[in-house]
This record gives sequence, structure tokens and C-alpha cells, in this order.
Amino acid sequence: MPLSYSPIALAPLLCTDFIDFILRHHTSPTTLIICSSREAFLQELQACIKYTHLRDPTADSGNEPPSDDCHPALHPLLVPTIHLIAKSRSVNLAFAPTLPHLRAYLATCMSSIRSSSPSSNFTKPGPQYPMLAVWGLATLHRSTAEHSAQGLSRSLAAAVETAKVNGQRLVLAESTALNGEVEYEGIGNVGNPWKEQVPLLSGSVRFGGEDRVWAGKTVELDRVVGRWCRFVMTGDAG
Repeated sequence: MPLSYSPIALAPLLCTDFIDFILRHHTSPTTLIICSSREAFLQELQACIKYTHLRDPTADSGNEPPSDDCHPALHPLLVPTIHLIAKSRSVNLAFAPTLPHLRAYLATCMSSIRSSSPSSNFTKPGPQYPMLAVWGLATLHRSTAEHSAQGLSRSLAAAVETAKVNGQRLVLAESTALNGEVEYEGIGNVGNPWKEQVPLLSGSVRFGGEDRVWAGKTVELDRVVGRWCRFVMTGDAG
């Protein structure tokens, strides 16, 4: 019988930190759904790796000229250790560039995961657990008519049901803004996508110029997600 895991939503973080979180905490069967195209995600990943390298005080100091045998430290995700290769091979990766892609994948991956994974993997105890990790679910809705509490709830219900049937823990994550100011894949200037205001119903329209506002009542995104998931920091998600 699959274990029941409570769904969680992580505080906004870089995609490199999210991948590191998955590699540290997941067991098989784990599925990672990226809510963008492969090309867009690789660009985001590259930008995050570059940003963390520039932020690292141990990176190039600029005080000494580089020698022939001195090379900049690689990001941990770029070092092909045996542990990294072994952990990453057990993660099923899927890209969902549109909302229909995401919902179709959630509807079809139930039977495929259950049929391809041994039942013993579902009951492994400890701080590691099988995951249904979704990167950018809320962001995926921003350019659609379902960017609302109603539309997001529909997608969240499908994700929660899929994770429950497959004996996985649903883990949601959204990107934070680099340096707290760079807009990234639809992140607002507040730097916290969970604090964005969304209308209650799908199909709502905006009024105004540059500072457009939604017509009708709105609600913070974290209140919508909070009805399905528990918000945690990455260190408290065991």
C-alpha cells in the first residue's frame, strides 16, 4: 500500500537549489516536471549557475592572475560524480511547455509510474521519499486565461491526485528573482511569486495601463496553494 505524503510548496528558490534539493531527498519513483520548454529551462539553469558562481566569495578574486593549473571551481551540478550520476538516473524528467501539456501528463503518468516501479520502493522510510516535483506550475498559468484561483486549483487538484495514486510526495517550487530584482519567467517585482494577486475566476480581465489591475476580487497565490500544500523551507522538508 503506498504511503501517504503531505504535499509541500517550497519557498521561492533558484532552479539549481531545487535540483539539489531533489537529488538529496528523493527516492524512486520520482518524477520532475519542468513547466517550460527544454530550451527555456536550460537557459534559466545556465543563468543560475553563472549567478551562484559570481555570488561565491571563493570564486575568482581578481587579485591574482590565473595560472595554467588554476581553474575556476565548477558548480556541483557540473561535476559528474558517481553519486550525482546515480541519483539523477533515477529521476523521470518531463517538460510541459503549456498548460494542456501539464494536465495531460498528470493524467497519463499515474498508470505508467505504477506499472514500471516496484511496490517496495513506495514504503521506504526516512528523510528521503518518492516525489512528484513540479517546477513553475504557477508561472505556467500566467499567460493563460486560467491564471486564477479557479484555474490553479484545477491543476493543483490533478497534481495532488497523481502524487497520491503513485505514492509520491507532491513538491511545488517557483523561481526566485536573481539579485531580488531580475524578473524571471513571469516573476513579479516583489521577488516572491507566491505573493502574487490572482483573480478568483478564470477568464478575468485586467484594466489600466502599465499598472494594470484585475477586475473583480483577487486573492494571494499562497492562499490558493495553501489549501492543498504546506509551505516549507528547503531545510524543513524532510
